[in-house]
Amino acid sequence: MKSVFLSNFFEKRKTVETLIDESRVDAGYYLFLFFSTFIVALGLIFGNAVIIMAGMLIAPILSPILSLGMGIATTSRRAIVRSVIILIRTAVLITGISFVVAFLTGQRGITDEMILASSPDIWLFLVAFFSGIVAAYSWIKQNTSVTLPSIALSISIIVPLSAVGIVLGSLPMLHEVLFGATVLFAINLLWVVVASTIVFVLFGFSNLQQWQEKKIEDEKNILAEIKKDKEEAKNAIT
Repeated sequence: MKSVFLSNFFEKRKTVETLIDESRVDAGYYLFLFFSTFIVALGLIFGNAVIIMAGMLIAPILSPILSLGMGIATTSRRAIVRSVIILIRTAVLITGISFVVAFLTGQRGITDEMILASSPDIWLFLVAFFSGIVAAYSWIKQNTSVTLPSIALSISIIVPLSAVGIVLGSLPMLHEVLFGATVLFAINLLWVVVASTIVFVLFGFSNLQQWQEKKIEDEKNILAEIKKDKEEAKNAIT
């Protein structure tokens, strides 16, 4: 057990720092989220699992979810609030983009993929839980790939949420699909966060609250400087 959950102090600091950097909401994050959701929504509408998988390959949602798990593990209120805000924005955008795609394509029916994305099942919850464990472990051990667990995690989160947006943009409203997809998204998200929190606690990240909050403060200062430079450049032009 000790060999599995062994990580030195510098690895832990690097993991926290990387999570904060990778989960930062910037133009790149929004760009990847837009295209990922757009592709997934089309895959759900046309009932094509291959298209859905293509969207999962570029989904950027892994790091914000793991950041929330890390914030809970370190009991950092600041980190938790930051991650929750990012996830709320992400959820709203995924739902909104899917809504627009459904409206533009004139989606009126329901596909097998949409039914699957709105059918809560204990096995699907276990997929989310184990994906969270593997993703968190892979993130700590940087010599292992996070690609596959990232895809599995994205399927657990983005697909049901995209189904919600599609249903909202469809007429007549499919209430059963809407409710099922919302429940599946919420429970899957909970399982992933719980799983990642367990892994981070077992690896001993609980004592890194001050380091985590310091990196968040550094991020805030960097963003403030960037904003200030943009305003100064704009004023210089005018």
